[in-house]
Amino acid sequence: MERKRMLTIAVLTAATASVLAGCATGGTTAAGDGADGPRGAGDDVVGSGSCIDHIAATTPAERSDLATLVVDAEVTDTDRTVEVGGVYEVRRARVTGVEKGDSPGRTIDVISPSDQCTTSGQPVEYLEGDPLAQDGTFRLYLHRSSDDDVWQLVVPGAAEPITATSTPAAG
Repeated sequence: MERKRMLTIAVLTAATASVLAGCATGGTTAAGDGADGPRGAGDDVVGSGSCIDHIAATTPAERSDLATLVVDAEVTDTDRTVEVGGVYEVRRARVTGVEKGDSPGRTIDVISPSDQCTTSGQPVEYLEGDPLAQDGTFRLYLHRSSDDDVWQLVVPGAAEPITATSTPAAG
C-alpha cells in the first residue's frame, strides 16, 4: 500500500512539474544573450510564468454574464503599460454608452488579456494580435483587473467593433 502511495505522489509531482515547465518554455528571447529566438539556457528571463485557460465566452450574452461592466467606447492607444502577470499595453476608452453596470466615468483605462502564456516582467503576446491594438469604437465586456486602476476584457477578444452602420447585438 505504501509503495502505491509513493508511486502516486511521484506521478503527480512529475505531472505538475511538466505543466509548470510548459509555461516557462517557448517564446522569444527578451534578455540574456541578446538573440531574438527561442529561449535557451543562457537567457536571463526573470519572472514567473502563468498560463490561463479562459472560459469560452463567444456570444454577447455569455460575455455579458461574465462582465461587471459593458460599455460602448472609443478606444485609443496610450504610452502607458501595466504589469498584471505580464506587461500589457494600456488603452484609453472614452465611454459613449453603458449597457451594464454603474457608469465608470467619462474615460477608463483598459487592457486586453493575452490568449497565450505570460511571464511577469515580459511583454505579453497574442496568437492573433491584440483586438484593441487599432483605434476604434467597440463594445467592451469588462471586469476590474488586479490593478484597480485598469479594467480588463473578461476573456481574450471580448471587444466587438462598432461601425457607423452596425452595433453589437444586445447581451
